[in-house]
Amino acid sequence: MEAPHWHPDSMSNAVPTIRVDRNRHGSWEVAVPGENRHLMCATLDDARRVAYLQASRQRPCQLVICDAYHRVARRELI
Repeated sequence: MEAPHWHPDSMSNAVPTIRVDRNRHGSWEVAVPGENRHLMCATLDDARRVAYLQASRQRPCQLVICDAYHRVARRELI
């Protein structure tokens, strides 16, 4: 019997995901599950602070922070 294959994104379906990413206009967006809009921030540091604040309200959740090239720079379960 083969062991099930684990995929790094398999956790994303188990808990809500808050995502920080840069949009095409150069601003940083914080996408919060259940929100119809994205929270806009001028800097990545501001977006991180907003994301951690939102994550503290929705535990457990997964926090994904992307760099300016849309690569995942940090992923953590909060």
